[in-house]
Amino acid sequence: MYNLKNTAMKTRIKILIGVMVSIFMVLNVNAQPKSEIPDDNKSKMNWANADTLYTFQLDETTNSWVYFQREVRRFNQKNDPIENFVQTYQLDSKTWANYLKVNYSYDERGNEIEEITQTWDKGFNNWVNAQLRSTVYKGNKKEEILFQEWKRPTNEWFNVMKYLIKYNDNGDENTVVISLYNGITKNWDNHKRFIMEFDNPFSPPTNVIADSYINGEWKTEGRYSMDYNGKGDKVRETRYTWSQNMKNWLEAIEMELIYDKKGNQVEYIEKKYDISKNNWANFNRFTATYNEQNYMIEKVEYTFDRASNQWNIVNTFRFTTDKKI
Repeated sequence: MYNLKNTAMKTRIKILIGVMVSIFMVLNVNAQPKSEIPDDNKSKMNWANADTLYTFQLDETTNSWVYFQREVRRFNQKNDPIENFVQTYQLDSKTWANYLKVNYSYDERGNEIEEITQTWDKGFNNWVNAQLRSTVYKGNKKEEILFQEWKRPTNEWFNVMKYLIKYNDNGDENTVVISLYNGITKNWDNHKRFIMEFDNPFSPPTNVIADSYINGEWKTEGRYSMDYNGKGDKVRETRYTWSQNMKNWLEAIEMELIYDKKGNQVEYIEKKYDISKNNWANFNRFTATYNEQNYMIEKVEYTFDRASNQWNIVNTFRFTTDKKI
């Protein structure tokens, strides 16, 4: 039987994950957060000049739409979001409960320099700090991104992770080095490195090489290959892992992205490589619907059932500024 309450709980966990993880494609391709808190690679949501966006979830047992969450935003005079908090709907009590809040700060050029994420603490009946993301720019290009976590009872920010970003002569981001903070030595230790490769100076990267820092040296562990359409939208990404034993690349994950004529992403298909059958096996999928203003208004998520060889709907969501559907 379809269990809306359990599914909603799992999805709410993904809300927080979706906000806390990296903004970079190389780390966060598979994350599909429900929360539409502003991010670099999110589809536009139809706020229609309202301050609240409601998400409804389809209850398949009753074939009716029920509240899932709502997001409330505040903007500055330049129409940049400065605060966004998420409330989840409690089916049992039919009330809204605070869940997540994000505050944004900008420099004089309009670049986001701080993002503070807070979660609701029922015990304290208040918002508590969770993560701070600070961004340093050189001109308008991101040069360093620092992630910190809030530690209690000392009530201070603790270094966790840092990105150092470099660009090629054409101004394209071509290297990201990720370091982890060592609380014992108080030093930053190399962790991951992503090197972007370009077929020509005017196109997005067609390959990304993923290295890990092991025993004092960089060792290649993965490769991402990307294909694009004529508009520069990514239509396929294939991920490989490097086999030290076989000394070759092994297929791992493939993602296909499909767009409508207006450039809206209307479908996403994720496949995993089946070594036993030597082919790609369907895994996850979502479809999206947009209105005339190119705002996403509905999203349907699927998982693939290999026994029946078909896609099964997991969640269906609708986004609107109206309180009722």
